[in-house]
Amino acid sequence: MTGHRIAIGSRGSTLALAQARLVQEALDREGRATRIVIIETEGDRRAPDTAWGEGAFVAAIERALLEGRVDVAVHSAKDVPTDQDPRLSIAAYLSRADARDALVVRSDATFRSLADLPPGSRIGTDSPRRTGFLLAQRPDLVVHALHGNVDTRLKRLDSGETDALVLACAGLDRLGLGDRIAERLAPKIVPPAPGQGAIAIQIRRDDARMLALAAAIDDPRTRRAVEAERLFLTASGGGCRAPIGALASILGDELDLLGAWASPDGSHTAFAHRRGPVGAGEDLARALAAELGWGSSSPTAVGSVEPDKRGTVTGRVLVTRAAAQAGDLVAALQEAGLSPIPVPSIEVEFDAPGGDLDAAARLLHTYRWVVVTSANGAQAVLEAVQRVRMETRGPSWAAIGPATRRALEREGIAVEFQPSQGSGVAMANELPVVADDRVLVIRGDLADGELAVALRARGTEVNDVIAYRTREAPESSRGLLRMAMAAGPIAAAVFTSGSTVRGLLALGQVDSIDVRSYQAACIGPETADEARAAGFRILAVSPTPDSDALATATATALALQAQETS
Repeated sequence: MTGHRIAIGSRGSTLALAQARLVQEALDREGRATRIVIIETEGDRRAPDTAWGEGAFVAAIERALLEGRVDVAVHSAKDVPTDQDPRLSIAAYLSRADARDALVVRSDATFRSLADLPPGSRIGTDSPRRTGFLLAQRPDLVVHALHGNVDTRLKRLDSGETDALVLACAGLDRLGLGDRIAERLAPKIVPPAPGQGAIAIQIRRDDARMLALAAAIDDPRTRRAVEAERLFLTASGGGCRAPIGALASILGDELDLLGAWASPDGSHTAFAHRRGPVGAGEDLARALAAELGWGSSSPTAVGSVEPDKRGTVTGRVLVTRAAAQAGDLVAALQEAGLSPIPVPSIEVEFDAPGGDLDAAARLLHTYRWVVVTSANGAQAVLEAVQRVRMETRGPSWAAIGPATRRALEREGIAVEFQPSQGSGVAMANELPVVADDRVLVIRGDLADGELAVALRARGTEVNDVIAYRTREAPESSRGLLRMAMAAGPIAAAVFTSGSTVRGLLALGQVDSIDVRSYQAACIGPETADEARAAGFRILAVSPTPDSDALATATATALALQAQETS
């Protein structure tokens, strides 16, 4: 490597660069010249108010490593998916920082611990794991989605948007912000994510020189602990977004492994630990996963619904909508008295920067109408407009339904037209256009092109852009489905599209779970037709395509069932 400056691939966030500099310092101590190469990831491209998916902060850096643009990839170990590319290897871990989670409050807050937070306090986090364990300890708190990097979250806390945050101690300590920590949460309260606090150094498996150099900076204790935690995560079937916690400790010649899971609503948790020889990490991980009963079914009949002491229906329902779009539906189901369990059966991938959507956004001012056919499309096009630094003023905006309208109006877009029915046919027939109007249609890959065809037949010039693609049965949801089953009876599965039906079926098939035993609550007749054809029994169909109507229809149908069987 003489004369070669080792290229260290890293995200560009303040925390990621702090971690990359720690790797740089370790390599410098080995006498190697280095440079840091900043790589933008999918997670970095997401808007601050959106959740990231499995591997969102990893894939782009791995591509750069495989393409030879960098020699070393630096990751937070907790973000690395368990199904690593076989051409790559985590060749080293730096000495681990504090693996615990931190409760962070404003400097003028009178409460300084989780136990002291006043009832109803709002806690911001983007982690299903933290959400589940926090609610298990304090069901009287309001845990809400809050995304962004560390600086962004702290600003939102200090501005009063939330009362507290839960962040990783290691990240705050590495940024010199340890004094913001009010309480370092004990692992028996909120067990950390597998690998949390550790920096993973990834190398190409065929790069013998870099593998040897990485071995020189590897911390064996951290490696043994993190590998045991990741093996436990693999054995549980979860991914880096699953509500699973694990922490391994090296005690002399022994390894102590704590494992735990929580249902997303905090209603059920399970903790266990195993101890054995340091070299027996894989056996301990598998035994621990088995002890916690992954995939076991509840002794209570699936599909039941019970009234609470006040007579209110308290059915547990699966929410299959993509994680980043499920917030309104989860809130509506909770308001209706149900217990929503997020098990996203689809995930959404937006068009990459520099693609067709960005090209259309640059010409936004040339269109008479921008027609948006879903809330996902709204988010995708607005992110593109922001990327290319264009103004949303100029064209008129049309939304196919109330959810799409809300997504646009939340970002300050004045929606000038919404059809009488939430369908492409109604939009095509009713949109007030004249011949030669230029129309931009924003849709997903699963929607057909009939809207554009019908608008062209009316004499308009249409640019039909696929803004996002839907992926069914994401790997990260497998563990969520098994945990939902193990935690108690499931009254119904809530479907918001045909793709969510197909996605849940596929998730079940992987683990031989017949999800068709669940009743289906569907957002409209088309989704209901798909669910019925797949073998589901239809419980309820929403009269209008919005979250409130779907939640009301689901709760009403379950309440009627409960009365009939009481």
